[in-house]
Formats: sequence, C-alpha cells, structure tokens
Amino acid sequence: QFATMGILDNLRTAAFSTVVFIDTYNSQIRFMSIVGRDKNKIAVDIKPYRTKHFDDEFFERFTQALREYGQANPSYAGKAAAVTVVLPDYLVATDSIRIPGVKNNEEMLEIAIKSKYKNLAELDMNRVAIAANKQYSTWQLSTIRTKLKQAIYKSCATSNMFADQITFAAATLGNATVALNPRLKNGSYVILDIKERFSRYALVNKGVVTGAYHLPFGYEILAKDKLIAENMLFDYSSAELTVLNAKEKAKAKELTMMGADIPAQAAENEQPQNDDDGENENSFSSDSELVAQRQSQIKTLPRKIPRVLPKFMQRPVPEDHEGIVYENFRYFIKWTLDLINANDRLTSISPFGAVYVNMPKEFDFLFDKTNAEESENKIHFASLELYNEKPVIVDNLELYGGFFVKQYNRKNNF
Repeated sequence: QFATMGILDNLRTAAFSTVVFIDTYNSQIRFMSIVGRDKNKIAVDIKPYRTKHFDDEFFERFTQALREYGQANPSYAGKAAAVTVVLPDYLVATDSIRIPGVKNNEEMLEIAIKSKYKNLAELDMNRVAIAANKQYSTWQLSTIRTKLKQAIYKSCATSNMFADQITFAAATLGNATVALNPRLKNGSYVILDIKERFSRYALVNKGVVTGAYHLPFGYEILAKDKLIAENMLFDYSSAELTVLNAKEKAKAKELTMMGADIPAQAAENEQPQNDDDGENENSFSSDSELVAQRQSQIKTLPRKIPRVLPKFMQRPVPEDHEGIVYENFRYFIKWTLDLINANDRLTSISPFGAVYVNMPKEFDFLFDKTNAEESENKIHFASLELYNEKPVIVDNLELYGGFFVKQYNRKNNF
C-alpha cells in the first residue's frame, strides 16, 4: 500500500500543471505552467486580446488562446488537459452573513441567503463558516454568475481542456502568500501586492480570503522624484457628480438653508393681518422696521471657520529622494487604513494583525518610515520577504497561487 502511494505521489509531482489568468487590467490572457513543483521549470506565456470583456467575441478569443497554448505545449498534445482558471476579482462577489448560533443553523443560513439574494437561481455560491460562538455564527460567501462559469467551461472544453478549478485573483494571491510563507497559514492580515501600474489587496481572516480591492496605481509613483497629487491618480468626475446630487437632494428636503431663504414661519408673518375694521394695514411704521423683522426671522448658517487641513496633509515638503518616495507611499498607507476601517464586519471576526506588502526590494526602506508612525496607524507594515524567490513568481503571485487551489482557500473555488 505504501509503495503504491509513493508511485502516485511521484506521478503527481511530475505532472504538468497550468494556470490561466484573465487579466482584464492589461487585456491579456496569461498562462503559467510548471512541471511538478519545480520552481526552475516555470514558464509564463501571454496572449493579448482586443475585445470587450466577457462578451461573445471575448470568449471566441479566449477559446482560440487556449487552443494555441495547448498546441504549442507537447505535454498537452493529443489529450485533454486540466487547468485552473483565475478570474479578475470584480467577477466574484464576497460577502459575510451572521446568523444566530442555534442548532440547524445551516437551515437559517439558507433562509438568510434566499432573503438577501433574490437572483439566487442565477448564482453559483460557496459557503464557509469563519467564526462561531454561543450567540451567533458568521459565514463567508463567494459567488459568481452561473452563466459565466458555464461559458468558461465551454471555452475550455472546445479547446480540449478542462477547467478543473475556477477561482479569483485575490484568492490565489492568498494561496501564494501561504505557500511561500507557511507561518501565515490560518492568520488574519492584509496582503498588498504592488505591481508597476496597479495594486491588489486581499483581506484574509483566519486563513480565508474574505475580500479584495484594487488601486489604479502601483510602484510607478514611487519611482518618481516629485510629489504626486492624489487627484491625478483618480478620476473624480463620478465623485463630483455624487456630491452635486447629494446637495440637490438636501435642498429639496430643506436640509440646507441659505441666508437668503425665508422659512415658512417667516413667510406667514409677512402676510397682512386683518384689523378689527376689516382693512389691511401694515403694522410697521417704516420699511426699515419690516427689514429688521425679516432678518430676525431668517435662519442663517453659522459664521464660516477657516478650514483646518487634516493631519495627513499637514506635512512639510521633503527635499531628499527618500522623503519624496515616502510621501508618495503614504497614499498606499491611507487607502490601506481606509480599507481596514471600512470593513468592521471582518475586523470584528478577527482583527488584522499586519499588512504584508509585495513590492521591489529597493523600496524596503519605506517599512521603517511607515512603522515609525505605527502608534498612529494602529497596524504594522511588513515585507512578504520574497527575496530568494524567482522574479517570475514574485511578479505573478496571482498565477503562482493557482497551483495551490486544492490546498488553500478551497471554498473560494467553483
């Protein structure tokens, strides 16, 4: 029996594995293959596409790319191949539901899900319990549309491949982190993978990837010798429109009163009163008295106080290179803290112990500068310490983590 198991392990180790990542940010279909677990036998292939994302034309190109890749690799010649498909994070919805911790709580979970997701019949959903006590239990959900899953299966089958596992980039980023740093298994932390032109977050609670987020900038802003204005990194047009709409709604509800507005009570006071003789007479002896009366009845906003900039913005302009780089890195710090503070449901399950960052080693001096302010940030920033790993792995963690989908984050697979 043990001899048979050894033979199976050898066969499994020698297998040729492939991960396919649909990189919508760069409009690329990226392939990573490995022989067994030999890091020296890793190859990456990139096939661009020019279609819209996930329409019929895209899936035609996706099918073609899979077929081309299979034909170019002798390991797949003449036989069906099992691959792992990694989706962009925005195609997978992550959510958490808290239900009373009573017997048959899975039935209550199903009731809660059906009441919350009206289109449940169109969805493929995974569930995993990530916290429980006598009062309640918390379940983590990950969901994709069934139609999308079927389209991916169809493309793979048409290309003589089989989608053995379908997952998403934040989950495989978490897989790669644990595979390369086993001490982080079952921990709670934030992963920040800073690439050249964008950055990816993965929120991990007790070893389970529970959330994802993206920033539209990467370490390119750290390589510049000038301070970057944040409004140059984002398109604020939608935010400005939201603010304008909010102001209009506030005016419609009479929540905002300008100095020239006259309240309803003041308007009533301006109506002429009937005296005992039935004649309308002005009770004010002069116009100035009428104006004074009106002014006393108008609600005005308090006197404006000079704006005080938040502490984040009250900083001297640095003159040295490292100081400039750190000021630009503070945008990553800011968004990390915002992300943590905005997810109190996750931090209530298990507080994030640290933020592990993957970025070029030349920027490692930023950790000392960042942690000098740890008392204010309330969280520690540290490197993922991938110094001895091959660049092809460090630059493609979301691909490399696809080789470990059956070991970690199994409930994030479809």
